[in-house]
Amino acid sequence: MDKATGIGEVFTPEKWAKWLIDKWNIFDAWIEGAHICDPTAGKGAFVFALLDITRQRGIPITPERLSRLTLIEMKPSHLAWFRKEVKQEFGFDFPASQLFCQDVIIESHAGKYDILVGNPPWVNFANLPSDYKTRIKPFFLSEGLVLDKQRLLLGASRIDIAALVLKIGLGQLLKKNGVGYFYLPLSLFFGDGAHSGFRNYSANQRDFVVDTVYEFASTKIFKGVGTSYGCAKFQCDTPQTFPVTYFRELDGNWTEHQAIPLKKSTDPWRVVRDLNELNTDITVDLNLSPTQTPRQGVNTCGANSVFIFEDKPSHLPEAFLYPLATQEIWRQDASSPHKWVLLPYHQETGKPLTQHQIEQYRPLKEYLRDAEQTLRFRKGTLLRRAIDRGYWWALLGVGPYSFAPFKVMWEAYGKSQFKPVVLSCVDGQAWQGNQSMHAFIPCWSEDAAHKIKNALENPEIPMLLRQLNGAGKRNWAQPGKIKKILSFRESQNAQKDQTYT
Repeated sequence: MDKATGIGEVFTPEKWAKWLIDKWNIFDAWIEGAHICDPTAGKGAFVFALLDITRQRGIPITPERLSRLTLIEMKPSHLAWFRKEVKQEFGFDFPASQLFCQDVIIESHAGKYDILVGNPPWVNFANLPSDYKTRIKPFFLSEGLVLDKQRLLLGASRIDIAALVLKIGLGQLLKKNGVGYFYLPLSLFFGDGAHSGFRNYSANQRDFVVDTVYEFASTKIFKGVGTSYGCAKFQCDTPQTFPVTYFRELDGNWTEHQAIPLKKSTDPWRVVRDLNELNTDITVDLNLSPTQTPRQGVNTCGANSVFIFEDKPSHLPEAFLYPLATQEIWRQDASSPHKWVLLPYHQETGKPLTQHQIEQYRPLKEYLRDAEQTLRFRKGTLLRRAIDRGYWWALLGVGPYSFAPFKVMWEAYGKSQFKPVVLSCVDGQAWQGNQSMHAFIPCWSEDAAHKIKNALENPEIPMLLRQLNGAGKRNWAQPGKIKKILSFRESQNAQKDQTYT
């Protein structure tokens, strides 16, 4: 990728660069001889902060001390800006020998350091430019963040590039027993499948430990960042142990908690004030067939205006119009649809209608033809595969499970309450969830659906969801998390209409 293009840049205000430096005594370590590097330096906020602290304390800024500060940054204009600011503010030229215009992921760096400090870029693999995806994909594999390329096309596409930068930094840039201090998205610790590869706590065949984490809850450090974030201390060449000391902030005050993985060491973390809270264990066993894996709702991939309707459209065939879940189901206990979604799919197979099948319904054919340009230019690797095969009316998240006559559905995104409901067909058409807003378990009998709902009403489930740091967040009760929490046992011999017992 062109080095002039920024990727996932989240700049650190100088105040908060100093906060992190003070929190872990990084300045004192530097003065005492430590070599420090920011591997994704941006405009050099952390090194600039170190220089300013030096001046404030009346300590000489010597060539020897400068030789122990290194910036790596892929965007040359940022390094030029840093040199200009240092010259203007401190009156000297920062040594060019300590500035490296490199992409730390793709380009090897020979230096080894006692301390890494910084704020790696925050952007999911799925949202990277296509050419850059192709270039860095092998590094996600080689660093153990995913097991195969296909995983990057599925759920693992949500891996944040920060995870890759940290793996490379900890594994390749640190001296023996070196340490790293970083601002980062907390999905690295709480994301389900996407970040389990980061939580193998190994980088370049070197162990590392997450020593301490600080989570910012109310203080806003970074403008325009919606995800949960904090900062963490990493120690290299030390195996991970639990619990991890975990501080939560509220209005500038910090409360100490403890974090441990849900079950396996690579699982998302649970955070509690007292380890005694972990004594409660959920043992809800659901005897489900493989077809009843929890699912997300239908994803139009940016074409809501084509597929979703406020009122049921009379000009389209009813056979392909389905009730779409909305908040009224949970707020008002409403059973009548407030929205409808068009699914040009075959119910039995869960596959898109063929061109020939669409042509049997002239209104549907004409409607889709009018929207063809919009639908053809949607993005996404999996969707593009369907479009390239000629199915430009395809959606994501549609399969035979979408057409189950009963669904146990819950709100999965940004909530703090877990309230499963049973939804049955409306005029013979099955309810659909709306993208990641909703998750569901498909059922083929009403009795099975109500028994599953009753099991999911276990009061310990929302308690555990909150321990998993999901309250109010995007991953509140997403399908993978629910499946992991409830230990779904899938019988390969189970029939599609098997009744829950």
